[in-house]
Amino acid sequence: MKATLIIKNIENLYTCDKDFTVLSHCFIALHHDKIIDISTGSFTQWLDPATAVIDARGECVVPGFIDCSYKGFFHVRLGDQLREDHSALYAMKMNGILTLCTDQSRLQRRDLTQDVFYSKKVTKLPVLETQMFMEKPQPPFLMSCGFGKPNSYVYSFQPMIYQLFNGWNMPSQPLLEAITSLAAKEYGLADRGSIEVGKLGDLLVLQVPTIEHYFQTLGRPLIHRMIKNGIPFYPHWIVC
Repeated sequence: MKATLIIKNIENLYTCDKDFTVLSHCFIALHHDKIIDISTGSFTQWLDPATAVIDARGECVVPGFIDCSYKGFFHVRLGDQLREDHSALYAMKMNGILTLCTDQSRLQRRDLTQDVFYSKKVTKLPVLETQMFMEKPQPPFLMSCGFGKPNSYVYSFQPMIYQLFNGWNMPSQPLLEAITSLAAKEYGLADRGSIEVGKLGDLLVLQVPTIEHYFQTLGRPLIHRMIKNGIPFYPHWIVC
C-alpha cells in the first residue's frame, strides 16, 4: 500500500492526541481518507508515481475544526432556510470548520468537504459562544461560533480565540483542543479531532509556523490548504 497524499516539510504538526504531541519538520502520509504514517524521517517508502505531494515548508498543520453547537437559520421562513444554511455552512468551511454538531435534525448532512452531525447530547463541559468574557474561562471547555442564536452571525472561531489568547493570556493548548480533540471526544466522533494513524485525514495547513501565530492574528486569512477525507479541496481540488 502506497500513499495517495503526502504533506512534507511541515514546520510544526499539532496532533492534538492525548499527550498533545507537537512534531517539527515532519510529514503526514495518507491513503485515501485515512492517515497511515506521521514521522520526522523519510517518506520515500510511501511514494509511487500517483502520489500527490504538498510542500508545507514554513507552515503548521492542525486537525480540521469542529463546531459543537450549530443552530442554523431556524428563525427565518422555511423557504429561505436551505439557501441561508448553505451559505452559512460554506462561510464556516472557509474558516476551517469542517465538522459541525447540531440539535436540528434537518441540518444533518455529509459531503466531500464538510459534515454536519445530528446530536441530542448535552455536554457537561461549558460551551463558549460569545466574544465578551467578564472573567477568564477555566478549561476544559468547548467552543462554538454560536451561529443561529439571535443576532449572532459569526462564521469563525478567530475573534473569540483572539480575545482569549491575547486578552486573557489563555495557553494555546486548551484553545486548540476545544475546537478539535475535546469536541470530538465529547460528541463521540472517534474518527476525527486529532492527527493519528488510522484517523480521518481532516487537516488544515496554516500559513504560519506555529499555532500561536495563528491565534494572535485577526482579519487576515491564514488557511493555506484544507484537506477533507484525505482530499485537498482548498484552494483547489487535487486528485489523489
